[in-house]
Amino acid sequence: MLEGRLVIEKAIQAGVQLESLLCSEEAADAWRARAAGQYPVTPLPHDKLVALLGYKFHHGAVALARRPTLAGIEALQRMPDWPDTPDKPDTPDNAKAAWLCIWEVTDPSNVGALIRSAAGFGAKGVLLGPRCADPYYRKAIRTSMGNCFTVPLYNCDQEGLRLLSDHGFALTAATLGPRAVSLHTFTPSYPLILVVGNEGYGLPAPVLDLCAHEVKIPMANDIDSFNVVVAASICMYALFAPPSYKTPAEP
Repeated sequence: MLEGRLVIEKAIQAGVQLESLLCSEEAADAWRARAAGQYPVTPLPHDKLVALLGYKFHHGAVALARRPTLAGIEALQRMPDWPDTPDKPDTPDNAKAAWLCIWEVTDPSNVGALIRSAAGFGAKGVLLGPRCADPYYRKAIRTSMGNCFTVPLYNCDQEGLRLLSDHGFALTAATLGPRAVSLHTFTPSYPLILVVGNEGYGLPAPVLDLCAHEVKIPMANDIDSFNVVVAASICMYALFAPPSYKTPAEP
C-alpha cells in the first residue's frame, strides 16, 4: 500500500505497477490524468477515505501496487562497482562506493528510516539481513518516504556477506566492541559495506568475524548508544557522503 502523493510518485517513477488508487475528490482530475487509463482512480469524500484507512489521513491519495521483488546478492556482481569487474570505470564515485547492510532490524519504522537515510547519503543500495522487517510493509514504505523503491534493495545472509568480503568489499561494523575505532580516526576502505544490527543485542559474533573493521561513535555524558537509525545515519554521513555534500569548512 502506497500512502501520499510523494510516495506514489516515487513508486511510479521507479516503475512500480499500480493496481488502483483512491484519492480525495479535489485531486481526482489530476490523478486520472496521471493514470492515463492504466489503473482505476476512485475519488472519495475525505471522511470516507479516513474511515476506510482506519486513521486520520491528510495526504490526499492512497494506492495499491504490485510488490517489487527483492534482488539477491548475485545482482551486485552485475554492477560496475563489483571489485572483480574488469571494465569497472575508474571514477571518484566508484572509488567511494558504499552500501548499508541492516541485520535483524525488526521494527518496520526503523527499516524505512534507514533506507531513507541511505538514500540521502548516497548509498549504492541496502542489504537486508535475516529477520529484518519487510521493507514493503505499509509503515516501512511510509517512513522511507518511498525511497524503498528508488534505492536498490538486496536480500543478504551470512554466506552473502562472506562472498562480498571474499571479493574485496570492506565490511565495516558499527559496534561498541573492543576492536571498534572512533569515526574521528578511522580511515575507511572502499568499496565499503556498513553493517548495523539490532538495537537490543547488536551484531552476532559470526557476522562480526566477517567484518574487517569496526567503528564507534564518540559520545558524551556517559551515553553508550543511539537509536539504530541515528547511529547508522551518523556513520553514513562520515563514511558515505562525497565531499560535495559537505560544507567547505568540513574536512
